[in-house]
Amino acid sequence: MTNDSQASTFPPATTADATLFGIPVGRFGFFSSLLVSVASGFMAFFLTTFCAIFGIMIYDSAHHLPMQNLNISYRFIAAPVGLTAMLFSLAYLFSIWIRRKLAGQK
Repeated sequence: MTNDSQASTFPPATTADATLFGIPVGRFGFFSSLLVSVASGFMAFFLTTFCAIFGIMIYDSAHHLPMQNLNISYRFIAAPVGLTAMLFSLAYLFSIWIRRKLAGQK
């Protein structure tokens, strides 16, 4: 097969075909992008909080220390991770949305 015949069988990729880990995110609207971004930030926050609490408990038991204040797990570990995940997903999804709008697609 030559490149000319391949070009005719495969349509050009557009922003509507954008995927993230196989999930099609190219057709999300403004509010869908906002909702998915906030949800990913919450998921990252709660997963990091869970891991940080267990990490603090393992650290305390390994060093035979009294239980540390577990507020550290969400204030200084999980909150920055959750906010960073939310900001990255906002930037990615809104850039796809803006490119689609500038290209004239619905």
